[in-house]
Amino acid sequence: MSMSDLTAARLQRPGPGRSRILLVAGRTWLESTGSPDEHRAPVRLLDRLWLSSRRGIELDVVCDVGRVLRLLESVSGAWDVGVYDAIVLLPDLGRPALSPRLQRVIDRLAGLTRVIGVTDTALHDPVRPAGSRDVTGWSELRIVPEPGECPAAMVAEAVGTAMLGVLEVAQAPATEPRPTALVEHLQRIAVIASTAFEVGSAAIAVLTAGHARTLAAVGPGLGDQACVRAAAMRPMVVLDTWRDTRLARDVVPRGEVRFFAAHPLELADGSAMGALAISDVEPRSADEFDPEVLHDLAVLASAELQYAGASA
Repeated sequence: MSMSDLTAARLQRPGPGRSRILLVAGRTWLESTGSPDEHRAPVRLLDRLWLSSRRGIELDVVCDVGRVLRLLESVSGAWDVGVYDAIVLLPDLGRPALSPRLQRVIDRLAGLTRVIGVTDTALHDPVRPAGSRDVTGWSELRIVPEPGECPAAMVAEAVGTAMLGVLEVAQAPATEPRPTALVEHLQRIAVIASTAFEVGSAAIAVLTAGHARTLAAVGPGLGDQACVRAAAMRPMVVLDTWRDTRLARDVVPRGEVRFFAAHPLELADGSAMGALAISDVEPRSADEFDPEVLHDLAVLASAELQYAGASA
């Protein structure tokens, strides 16, 4: 049995340098069920790492955690796992814990590279625990999806956050970022949004390592981290916060807000990476807000972000 017998895919995103990740996933994470939100963990993870690190990413995807670990145990040295910046183990949800024998294989791998296990049950008693920026060692991430929640998105967010420090260490020494046209283009979109809707605030923010970062703004920014995370998951429209209390339950933007609307910024595969939001101190009526205009501006901002990442 060779790696070529197990390879499901080699996925890539362009960029400076290159980080190599090995994803060992259970079969259900790789089989399609026809649902637009299920079994997309490899692509979601690839895009999450690519956007966070701003560097080239190569993701090798292989199937069946137990099978691959047994292969690594039996052909020690034949498969150079040290070439990977990290190995991500993603068993099928609900499966029993791995045997002590395979856990010892994991511990050996953790001495060579960073190993991250994502599961809803205990996968391994960490013998080589890793810090947030360690390039070797073991980290275990627990996910517990709620009914209707997309587990692939949870995997991408959890692993992307855990991997950010590792990929930063793998990069060349940091230099001052070069000025690009991206911020200018996004600022232009924010100005268009504030003018088109006649609002006091418009902002474009992205999610990086679980935190929101505003790239362009007119007037006060979004302020609350939860604001960006909530808006990145679904379009939001609150015409009058005094009559519609959804905004108060979900997010609390900075300052007095009577009108708030936001649309996710999406990748080509549909996963969210941020939000375009507008707000004002005056409420709006339904006929004063055209959601299609906000959608079109969000698509334009998404395209600018993806183009900048692909050409960086």
